[in-house]
Amino acid sequence: MLHMEHPLFTTLPKSEQTYLQSLHAKYSFSFQKQQQVIETASDLLQWKMGPIERWFDEKKESKAQGKKRTKELVNAMLELVNEERRRPTDYSDFFPSERLPDKYQSVIVHTEKIMGRCPCPVEGEKTRCCNLKTLDAVEQCAFGCSYCSIQSFYNKGEIQVVGNLQERLQNIELDEDTWHIGTGQSSDSLLWGNDFGTLDALVTLAQRYPQTIIELKTKSHRTDWIDMETPSNIVATWSLNAPTIIEKEEHLTATLEQRLSSARKAADNGIPVGFHLHPMVWFKGWEQEYRQVVEMVTNTFRKEELVMFSLGTLTFTKAVLRTLRSQGLESRILDMELTGAAGKYSYPLATKQRMFSHAYSCFPEQWKDKGPFFYLCMEDPTLWEPTFGYSYPDDKSFEAAMKEPYQQRVALLTKKRRPFPKKL
Repeated sequence: MLHMEHPLFTTLPKSEQTYLQSLHAKYSFSFQKQQQVIETASDLLQWKMGPIERWFDEKKESKAQGKKRTKELVNAMLELVNEERRRPTDYSDFFPSERLPDKYQSVIVHTEKIMGRCPCPVEGEKTRCCNLKTLDAVEQCAFGCSYCSIQSFYNKGEIQVVGNLQERLQNIELDEDTWHIGTGQSSDSLLWGNDFGTLDALVTLAQRYPQTIIELKTKSHRTDWIDMETPSNIVATWSLNAPTIIEKEEHLTATLEQRLSSARKAADNGIPVGFHLHPMVWFKGWEQEYRQVVEMVTNTFRKEELVMFSLGTLTFTKAVLRTLRSQGLESRILDMELTGAAGKYSYPLATKQRMFSHAYSCFPEQWKDKGPFFYLCMEDPTLWEPTFGYSYPDDKSFEAAMKEPYQQRVALLTKKRRPFPKKL
């Protein structure tokens, strides 16, 4: 039996391996064709649209022979699959098995490097970057979002917590250009609450640098941390999504209603809040469901209560694509056109423009005047003008435009915030 030369091949079910080996023996696929066929077989199984045998039509009459026949056969299969990718993903018949939480072990680690930068391309105009700095207090997440890149980077069985974080943040000296720090790049910022003293340590940093915004980002509905005495430059943000995507792709996370309820409680306690509608997914019913998300936000909050609202969509590196495929978990998240985007893969620009423009148009007009700061996260600069009606010529101008309303809104909330009761 001929061997299929691709690391992903051994992750396929035996029945699929046997079929592809027999096909390879018959048509002698080139290495490139092997790669295309194996990756497609993996995708179809994850979408619950396999096996790949259903997508090949060997009975179709053809005068081609040899390599031409092989190319014709594979290309015909790929075109059928690409037609599926070009359509909005249909979740109506997709019911993934519940993703059970892994048995994570919490490990206290002592590390030298905890600060980093946002994953936008360095010194380029491929995306519009706000100069976000990152702080990795915890590495790994216990949620099961099918598109997540975090699980590609870290040990799946360990939650690594910086054990000397309080000491580190008492002594760390931030760079002069650090005005905005995100803590949700290597884990969910609030899933663990203050269980490991992480939030206590972040409060220390926020008090040392009152002009620096420290952003907590979450998909949880944990609220026991809200009664902590936190300075107003700590901003809590929730990632939101359409109910269908939360149910079928964001396993173990809080529902949309739970996330908004938690954010409402935070706002009621004077904590600055914001939202990320991210990642938006191109699926059947997306227009109605994303309109619903925006309406729920605008019905639950006043525009002056929100610091920001960002829009973004799915973006994958080659490494993340390999990981998602090798895991073999049921998901239709890769049922999409994988188009090159700043060295990664995402939707075509036309699809993105349609989704972002629709979401922004769902906001009442009064929200667009002195409301939250709207922006696109890690997206092509050409998408700004058709989405918002304005754009920024370079990263520095975007950063300046973002920094001013962030700091103004936090300062305003600081004045309005009721004082915390004195500790006895």
